[in-house]
Amino acid sequence: MGHILALVLRSNADPTVIPILYSDHQNSVDLIEDIQIRVSQDSRLRGMNGRSYYRWILALARERRVNMLYTRGHSAELSLPSQLNREADHYASGSQRFPELVPFAPTPTFTMDAYTLYTKADGWVESNARNFINFFLAKEAAERLARGNKLRMLTYIHDNMPPPDYPYTRALSTQSAVIQLYVRSGQLPTAEVLESRSKLPSCMCRLGCDAVESVHHTFVDCPEFEDWRLAAGEEISLRTERKLVEAGILREEDQRAILNTAKSLFVDDAAV
Repeated sequence: MGHILALVLRSNADPTVIPILYSDHQNSVDLIEDIQIRVSQDSRLRGMNGRSYYRWILALARERRVNMLYTRGHSAELSLPSQLNREADHYASGSQRFPELVPFAPTPTFTMDAYTLYTKADGWVESNARNFINFFLAKEAAERLARGNKLRMLTYIHDNMPPPDYPYTRALSTQSAVIQLYVRSGQLPTAEVLESRSKLPSCMCRLGCDAVESVHHTFVDCPEFEDWRLAAGEEISLRTERKLVEAGILREEDQRAILNTAKSLFVDDAAV
């Protein structure tokens, strides 16, 4: 907008004098230099973000001759262009503390593409249209999956073969990784999952609990696995405490938050 304002004010200056406009924006300097040697900028502008503003600059530059020179921004040089640039940066940065006093930049719809995307949330969209549309398509797909599959992956991409009886071959950690994959992808054969796929007549816990056998119930609430949860929680707490000591975190108040988090991994209690 600074370039546009300078070019607009140029109309009130002496037409016989070609003013010098210093800028630290290399793209604008290159554009005005290229237009002065009669090089078409249409193909160059076609994919640029905010191209309507660049077209506005070019339209003004064609009508008002100006000599735009590049000056490096944020420079410690003592030359006049560098000092002017620092002064402009100072006022631009200071204005951010009073956003209500800064006027909105006009929207140059008269230099936009013939067909320009628009949304109520974003306004006019002059960025890459394909990336913009892909973003919303991905967002729509994610929302659809969230509503229909509880934030799980699409089910049709999974292997239809039943899981092996012993999915691990070398270490218990391998089994843990497989179980986590099944849980996150909705493939862990809980009664809730099997009943929804017509594999079981009921979704109630098969270990005798009066509750739906969901992933949450199996890992957090089911009393059949309470001893396992307590043992795993104690082991994690001990390992966490050892790691804190090894890291030099010895004060009890510094350890408390991390240890409480470790203890809460197998407990469904907001107070923990």
